Amino acid sequence: MGSERYEKGLALMRDMVGEAAVDQVVERFRGLHPEFERFVMEFVMGDLYAREGLDLKTRLLCTVAALTVLGRQDQLRIHIERAVGAGATSEEVHEVILQMCAFGGFPAAWDALSTAGEVFGDV
Repeated sequence: MGSERYEKGLALMRDMVGEAAVDQVVERFRGLHPEFERFVMEFVMGDLYAREGLDLKTRLLCTVAALTVLGRQDQLRIHIERAVGAGATSEEVHEVILQMCAFGGFPAAWDALSTAGEVFGDV
């Protein structure tokens, strides 16, 4: 068993990806590095995503915005899927990406819209 933060993060990850997929997600992080997996569960999930003040869908849409601006397409794809799992619609995801035209530029939004199209089957 991990720390309280770890267990809190793992429970939230389970909510995000489902019971059937959580072990695969944990093993993927652990395969990169055992400490990385712990960092994700404790800090990212247990401390950041579990905070009060914003619901999970809103947090994930914020993450979609940040990843759009940063141009991180692999992570963007994963977080679009997780945002949808948390209740975000295709329209909401697309609007967040379009909003980023002004802050990350048209090339970043273009790439993100292409990634979203792949996720939603538009491409």
